[in-house]
Amino acid sequence: MSQTLFQRQFRLSYDNLTNIRHVLGEKAKVLHFSPELIQNIKLVCSEYCANLLEHQKTVSDSIVISYDKSGAESYLTIKDNGSPWTQLSQQLQAAELPENLVENGMGLALIRASFPDFEYKCTESGNQIRFCLPINKPRRQIVIVDDSASQLALLAKFLEEDYQLALFSQASEALLWLTNNHCDLVLTDLHMPEINGFNFRKQVASVPHHQLLPFVFLSGDTMTDTLSVAAQTGIDDFLAKPISKPHLLTVLNRVLKRHQHLISSFEARLQQQLTPHVLHTHIHPLRAPGELMINQQPKSCGDFVMQRQLSDGSQLIILGDQMGHGLVAKANGAVCFGFISGLLHNPAIIPEQLFSILNTQLYQSNDNGNLICLLALHLTTDHRLSVYNAGMPNPVFFGDTPHEIKPAMGLLGLFEAIEVSCWQTQLFSGSSVHCYSDGLVEGRWAEGELQQLQAMSPQLRHQHLWQRTPQSIEDDRSLISVIY
Repeated sequence: MSQTLFQRQFRLSYDNLTNIRHVLGEKAKVLHFSPELIQNIKLVCSEYCANLLEHQKTVSDSIVISYDKSGAESYLTIKDNGSPWTQLSQQLQAAELPENLVENGMGLALIRASFPDFEYKCTESGNQIRFCLPINKPRRQIVIVDDSASQLALLAKFLEEDYQLALFSQASEALLWLTNNHCDLVLTDLHMPEINGFNFRKQVASVPHHQLLPFVFLSGDTMTDTLSVAAQTGIDDFLAKPISKPHLLTVLNRVLKRHQHLISSFEARLQQQLTPHVLHTHIHPLRAPGELMINQQPKSCGDFVMQRQLSDGSQLIILGDQMGHGLVAKANGAVCFGFISGLLHNPAIIPEQLFSILNTQLYQSNDNGNLICLLALHLTTDHRLSVYNAGMPNPVFFGDTPHEIKPAMGLLGLFEAIEVSCWQTQLFSGSSVHCYSDGLVEGRWAEGELQQLQAMSPQLRHQHLWQRTPQSIEDDRSLISVIY
């Protein structure tokens, strides 16, 4: 099972490499990739594309780049339509970074050093390289501000093993960075020539997404008046210089834990006030010979299922899954649910319109990180099935042979416009399609399991899929099956 989160076609040229790097970086940021991973993605794509332009006998005029998930693994895939570069795999495997600096010739070595796990293959339409993205345990992001270069270097040495750091010698530079980036805590000097720590904190609190950001102050000033002002401003902690590494780590850990506890308590109380949306709306049996089967767990979750009969008599069945966890994801999911419900009140709407309008709405509000996985099944009166997939795991279809339905559009809301596409087939007796959200099936299918399901009746296929051991107990689970 794979899940396409991002897919985009680019014109391949030296002049367009900067644009490719920019787009990949911006969209990876929306998907909450770590800064280090984003930099490596931009580097690898740039170097690989430059090698295509230089080494392919027939150079590609375009490439398709995608981010995909398969279970716990994430992948970066680059497809081109040029001639095969058969030596690539061997050259990449053998590439090593030089011991001394050189001016050129390091492209393949940089790629291998960044993403050593890759697979290259030639296809009918061109070539494909697939990099497995390394999974790094996310580290808390800390901003350190100190006008003393030596003090800044010392603090970085103390914390670099445990935290992701952003270092600044001026508070104005840190403030500019904070307006556009995530942060978990600020560690700052109190007395700085440009602005003191207290005023710096007030300015940061005016940034909407940093109003509750914890601050820890460091200072050699332990005068009574200073400590009194610090206490009155409600700072999270005040440390006197000099400070040891163990003490600093202990204080930061305590402040972060206390802050997380307060946020969790607040979210728990607020979540109780949110009325969960109806999980199934207007669900009714399909016309014979069709049958619709639905299972969800838990009963109150972020996934939702919707069904509407359109003006031409066709049926539209929708499965949605809000990306993310917690209160924000639940609130965003309720907003998307309501918006889609409103669109479906128009019985003449077609799936292409639904996806396009929703994509525009999400794109215009993407500063809030509101991304949703959405899948639609369109069933016509003459028993034709169209599957529209925007970021959901690949459904499985059972006809003459079982297979995953792989063409997907990627998540809605990443780009201003989206090319809506679908997979189509004619349904016949014994055929079935099964669609699911994260948590039910993740990673590659076990060898032979699809063949085992093929031998079952369609109803038993649904039951077997639903009774599988959950792949992720944290995710909501939904399963929709359309059976003929």
